[in-house]
Amino acid sequence: MSAARTASFLGVPSTSLRGAGIAACLFAVACDDKVTPPSAPQSRLEAVAASGPPTPTATASAAPAAAEAPAAHAVLCAHQLAKPGKDAPKSGVSRAGDQSTLPEKLTVGGGSWTWINLWAAWCVPCKEEMPRLRSWEAKTASERTPLRVEFVSMDDDGRQLENFLAAQPATGIHASYWLTDGNQRAAWLKEAGFDDQPELPGHVLVDPNGKVRCKQQGAVDDTDFGELQKILRGER
Repeated sequence: MSAARTASFLGVPSTSLRGAGIAACLFAVACDDKVTPPSAPQSRLEAVAASGPPTPTATASAAPAAAEAPAAHAVLCAHQLAKPGKDAPKSGVSRAGDQSTLPEKLTVGGGSWTWINLWAAWCVPCKEEMPRLRSWEAKTASERTPLRVEFVSMDDDGRQLENFLAAQPATGIHASYWLTDGNQRAAWLKEAGFDDQPELPGHVLVDPNGKVRCKQQGAVDDTDFGELQKILRGER
């Protein structure tokens, strides 16, 4: 039986019945909000589909920082060879290691370029570049003006220096000139144009006439050999 006919049968106006129905519906909705259990959780796929594509954050969209370019390697003896140079140090030096293999005096000139290497037994870069300097000496032996390499230690601890030299292999460095701490070292460094605490390794390049033409602090590497050849050949 329809609601209208039921209302008419009971003597209730149909409009009143409609109003009561609406109220009942509203009451049911309000009740549903309190007692209806939560729906089952969505699957991951449904949740992503419902929420749409993620909005990129500022961090995710930021472009990666550009890598810094490596610093350019300085040209060996840059801007120094144009100067006439001054006399190489005349102050005396000591010797360490097998002194029978080393002349008493450190001599320069005599028709050869002389590379004086300042080093120390505690200096890792110094020890790493020793074989490199020895190889340069061998490679330039046939040049019109060859290169002679002389090692000058800056060690304070004589025992550490002697132990290092004694432990070298057959092809290593068994003797070295030595600037002992004090007046000897201070005088020699001043004549060479260094301060009293130069960075090691240090280098002094003396021309065939005994003039200091270049001094440099810090390690050298294989890329410097080409520039050294230009210097020995008079191309710089």
